[in-house]
Amino acid sequence: MKLTIGLSYLFALMFPLIGIAQPKSLVIEIGLLYNSESNEFVKNQVIWIEGDQIKAVGSAIKVPPSAQVIKLPTGTITPGLIDAHTHLLTNQKLPENLAIDSWINSPAKRVLRGASYARDYLNAGFTAIRDLGNSGYYLDMELASAIRKGYVTGPHMSGSGPIISAIDGQFYQLPYEERNKIAQKEYRVVSGVQDAIQAVNEHVNNGVDVIKIVAFGERLGLELEEMKAIVKTAHAHGLKVTAHSTGGPSMESAIEAGVDGIEHAYYVNDTLWKKIAAKKIYMVPTDPSFNSVIQMQKSMGQTTHDTLAIRTELKPLRDRLVRAKKEKILLAAGSDAYFDLPISRGDAAKEMLVAYVEEGLTVEESLQAATLNAAKAIGQEGKFGVIKQGVKANLVVFDGNLQKDFRNALFNVYMVVKDGKVVYAKEHQAANLPGERKKDAY
Repeated sequence: MKLTIGLSYLFALMFPLIGIAQPKSLVIEIGLLYNSESNEFVKNQVIWIEGDQIKAVGSAIKVPPSAQVIKLPTGTITPGLIDAHTHLLTNQKLPENLAIDSWINSPAKRVLRGASYARDYLNAGFTAIRDLGNSGYYLDMELASAIRKGYVTGPHMSGSGPIISAIDGQFYQLPYEERNKIAQKEYRVVSGVQDAIQAVNEHVNNGVDVIKIVAFGERLGLELEEMKAIVKTAHAHGLKVTAHSTGGPSMESAIEAGVDGIEHAYYVNDTLWKKIAAKKIYMVPTDPSFNSVIQMQKSMGQTTHDTLAIRTELKPLRDRLVRAKKEKILLAAGSDAYFDLPISRGDAAKEMLVAYVEEGLTVEESLQAATLNAAKAIGQEGKFGVIKQGVKANLVVFDGNLQKDFRNALFNVYMVVKDGKVVYAKEHQAANLPGERKKDAY
């Protein structure tokens, strides 16, 4: 007989504070399932998880009598969310200079702090992330390794190592005598084609998953021939190249060089839209939501907010997202979350999905950007971003109806499953003592 006892008691049995073995068979009966491949919500589905894989998905599934069953008829399940543009090793206080964080904090402190952010991401429903620099020299790869080995808890994590850039990278207003010293702690500054090739080879040797370039930084950009050499060398090693580019001539050069992705893409003209679409380059729109802007203003001490001015400022982002949709460009979700805000890093990252809906995407399209599309962008298509038989179980359950009440449900995570294991459960966390930091029980 299937176990269908009350949820509170069920979680107390399944997930005590001092960990016991996870159930071999877990069944989730859910009111709403988001299918990222068909880009639609499906009602009244059953997901059977056996070991680390999804055994079956459907409306009528015969499951083993010993399976532990969770019923949530008013909830929604989606593939684990993916953030294709994170910065776990950076925390910028507003309005401080971006360079300060890496200047005053040791690599050890940054990795330990990044581990905390990784846990925030997992608890928020992200089961995979891609870190894109501002992470010292391969600190992102150290953190990814620690997660993979089980030293710390976090999503599946891939990384780029230090961003390849021209002089100064993205640092601004640095004193002359400190400029090179500080920039070269964070960026792989290159000079010439041979040095660009060497930079990629160094990254390959250090096990990066993607190459990220700054097409144009604070004052200077990479030369076209340098970018071409980077792309050619990376592709020869089976790595994709994604470019930080807000628009203009640097984006045109990055496209001509053959990059696989464009990060941000705030200012794109008609010619560039056509080139991006023709070359099937993915785009990662790192857009703030209305609430994100409010949070940023609060962090800078503002107590009143001009809502009309905020919406006017955000309108160009909406216009370019609608255009990208019209051009059928692959949109992959990326938060670019690195500001020190009064909300968790995971929740700050989810604001990007709210932003996409505010800007004109449907709820389904926003979720597809953070599941199927993001998996394609990070080179994990078929492994992440889907719920189907034979795929590892990376799932997030929301306590609410995402289709009808997107924002409220999105920030009400009920349970997160990574590789078949329940790594976060709302009822379990409530069992902790008031004010006590959540324990690593899994």
